[in-house]
Amino acid sequence: MELRQALRKAQKIGRGIARRNNEPRPIMLIPTNTTAGIIVVTSKDQAIVRWEPTLNDLIATDWFVFG
Repeated sequence: MELRQALRKAQKIGRGIARRNNEPRPIMLIPTNTTAGIIVVTSKDQAIVRWEPTLNDLIATDWFVFG
């Protein structure tokens, strides 16, 4: 699904999102309405603040709800 659809669905059920091209260990993105922006959780459970998407991330259609 597109990024916007994945974000809306994740927001409703309190989950993160990821891209299929990052499998088998996807990087989970947790959207927030805080100054932290979107929090990135790596496969090693490390949290990084402020995800900076690429153009490919923004136009991709392989997003899914994760977590």
